[in-house]
Amino acid sequence: MNYHHRANREDLKVGTLVRAYHGHILRERSPTYTGIITSVEESEDLFSEKYAVMETNTLVHVLCDGVIKYFDFDEDSIEVINESR
Repeated sequence: MNYHHRANREDLKVGTLVRAYHGHILRERSPTYTGIITSVEESEDLFSEKYAVMETNTLVHVLCDGVIKYFDFDEDSIEVINESR
């Protein structure tokens, strides 16, 4: 039996099986991808120069059918797939 839950930052580890799609709402024509996380990159960017506000961006690399797909943790939907036996 498989079940899914929305990934949090602690779930983003190399080797984790995930289902992901671009955007937060799954539309009928939105492709979904299932694969393994191969890399997680975090970077800090200046969000507001006026107020000196920094933001953290997390880019998740997922291997899907032999191709690396890139998902932004805050902009896209990533679900962890847990397999229970």
